[in-house]
Amino acid sequence: MMHPFIIDSVQGRISAIMVTPGSGSGPHPCVVLSHGLISSKTSSKYVVLSQRFADMGIASCRFDYHGCGESSGNIQETTLTIRLDNLDRIVEYVRNRKEIDPKRIGLLGSSFGGVTSIIKAARDAGIKCVSPWATPHLLKQDESEDAEGIKFKDSLYTDFARYDILSEATKVSHALVIHGDADDIVPCHEGIAIYEHLQQPKLSEIIKGADHILSDQAHREQAISMALKWFGKYI
Repeated sequence: MMHPFIIDSVQGRISAIMVTPGSGSGPHPCVVLSHGLISSKTSSKYVVLSQRFADMGIASCRFDYHGCGESSGNIQETTLTIRLDNLDRIVEYVRNRKEIDPKRIGLLGSSFGGVTSIIKAARDAGIKCVSPWATPHLLKQDESEDAEGIKFKDSLYTDFARYDILSEATKVSHALVIHGDADDIVPCHEGIAIYEHLQQPKLSEIIKGADHILSDQAHREQAISMALKWFGKYI
């Protein structure tokens, strides 16, 4: 069952969708899906994840970060701090839904969304488990190349540099790291470094030949299957 909703943040409107299992009245555990820098809640892998989670009795919430999809804001002005605030608002909303068990909330994020998920899990003891996919711990500014034609402001990079992602990772456990060894956007060694700083229990799945967005269906299915098992065990 799909439940679209909109909430307000300091930066404006956040557009989101809650997907709950069709059977059982709950309260259900819930996984918040955190998309990448220039993606949205309609990301094909997140749509599939929502359905697969629902099939196993787990709710999910996917949403558009500041400047993405149907949420307000200018993506060129986005920062990690802004997106952490967005994620905080979404998690707070999810916890207060009557059909959700507030003690069983997990996070799954890819790329920039994996960074927000790690920091949120580090700072929120109520997060039961987390899975960062293709996640960086560095963000270097390359003035010769823009992401899909988007010219981000310098504040994206200066703000990111305020955070020590590896230090934040030392406060996180129950984490499943997934990364493709052919990722040419976020090098695989960054995901490995994050994994090495996490606390037990933890698991790392390096998918041979997989690119940043897991464009190959077999690679994507491998990641999804691993995530379903992980959240099924710990949430």
